[in-house]
Amino acid sequence: MNEHISVLKTEALDALQVNATQWYIDATFGRGGHTRAILERGGRVIGFDCDQDAVAFGEANFAQEIQDGRLILINQNFGKLKDSWERLRTEKDIPAIAGILFDFGVSSPQIDTAERGFSFIHNGPLDMRMDKRLGVQAKDLLIVLPEKQLAELFWVYGGEEQSRRIAKMIVQQRTRKPFTTTQELAEAISKVKPRTGHLHPATKVFQALRMAVNSEVDSIEAALPQALEVVQAGGKIVTISFHEGEDRVVKHLFQKWQDKGYGQPLDKKAVMPTEAEVTHNPRSRSAKLRVFAKKES
Repeated sequence: MNEHISVLKTEALDALQVNATQWYIDATFGRGGHTRAILERGGRVIGFDCDQDAVAFGEANFAQEIQDGRLILINQNFGKLKDSWERLRTEKDIPAIAGILFDFGVSSPQIDTAERGFSFIHNGPLDMRMDKRLGVQAKDLLIVLPEKQLAELFWVYGGEEQSRRIAKMIVQQRTRKPFTTTQELAEAISKVKPRTGHLHPATKVFQALRMAVNSEVDSIEAALPQALEVVQAGGKIVTISFHEGEDRVVKHLFQKWQDKGYGQPLDKKAVMPTEAEVTHNPRSRSAKLRVFAKKES
């Protein structure tokens, strides 16, 4: 299994301007790379993650920080950020939040664990749930969604140009035997869409299914306004997106906030990984970082 490498870590930490003893929210804890960097700079962290495996990892690998009261982990989707924070503020008497970091997308351990079903690299069940408490899996969407909706899903969330052709194939196939494993689906897509570039033919479909199963765009749209309420005046909201749809939501919302006088984005264009980072960590190649500074009181 590949070690998870936090993307744009230095840029994200510089944007947060971490100060010792202040509290920050890592809305996507994952394997704790960004959280550890905040802690090393003296900050304190509330880490959110809907993935039970990620929280268990954090409890095992950050036990001292948790015991010292410098890290609090919450097994919850960041779409519930405000409610979770308000409960925690009452229970723990924690002061204001100086900055919030969102690192959207999927972690390397999720991709590399076959039984999670996120990737066609390893054969596993078509699951793709980040939160195992969710009911609907990827295989369920392939069974119940009409052909037109499947095609739209693959196009909107994956940018798949052969979306209609692939959707038609899936609907035809499921009348005989529905897809249940990642390998079955990936091989079937490869027959419909021959490989032409460096991406595997199934890459965009798998991305689209993952985003749909986990309602990722909906969660982002719900969480960002909550983050603006929770972060203190002058605080920073930092986002790292890996998909054009995610980045578009962030960009438009930051512009809307600026127009309403809530603060301002700190960069006109998204910050991208350096060539050196992409070489070291190819999964970072599509990442875009944006920062919004809430207006000083």
